[in-house]
Amino acid sequence: MIKESERLARLFCEKKRPIIGFLDSHHPDKPEEPYPPHCIAGTDEANLVPALRWLENEPNVTIRRKECFDGYLGSTEDDGSNVFVDWVKKNQIKAILVVGICTDICVLDFVCSTLSARNLGFLTPLKDVVVYSRGCATFDVPIQVAKNIKGALVHPQEFMHHVGLYMAKQRGAKIASEVSFDAPKKL
Repeated sequence: MIKESERLARLFCEKKRPIIGFLDSHHPDKPEEPYPPHCIAGTDEANLVPALRWLENEPNVTIRRKECFDGYLGSTEDDGSNVFVDWVKKNQIKAILVVGICTDICVLDFVCSTLSARNLGFLTPLKDVVVYSRGCATFDVPIQVAKNIKGALVHPQEFMHHVGLYMAKQRGAKIASEVSFDAPKKL
C-alpha cells in the first residue's frame, strides 16, 4: 500500500497534478472513541510515513492535519470554510483518486462525506470519487488480541479492507484495481 501510494504520488508530482493528503493529528485530551489513542499531535505517528515525507516539500501538495476520522469534516475551519472544498474548486478537480489507511474507517468516511457533498452540489466540478484498492489498507486485530483488550473488537485485516471497498462502491465511489497515466489502448 505504501509503495503504491508513493508510486502514484511521484507520478502525480511529475505531471504537476494537485495532491491533498490528510494526516491524523489528534489532541491527547480529545479521545476518538471507540479507538485507543493514536497519531497524537506532535508525535512521529502523526506524520507521513518516511517513504512519503518528501511530499511535504512538493509545491503541488496540500497537507491537512485532521482531528477526526474523516478528511472532509476534518478540513473544516473555525470560520466554517473547508480546506478540501476550496482545494477542489481552486484546482477544478473533476475526479479524485483516494488512497490511504484505514480502508474501512478514514478512507470510507472521507469517501462517503465527499460523495454526499458532491451530490448536494458543494464540490463542483467534482464528478468521480475513485478508490484505488491497492493503495489502501487497514489494520488487523485477531481474536486472541481482542479478547484481552476491554472493548476491542476483532478486526480481520483483509476482510475489513474489502468491506470498506464494498461500502465505498455501494455509496457511489468507483473502485480501481490499477492506475496508469498511459493513454488507453486502441482496439
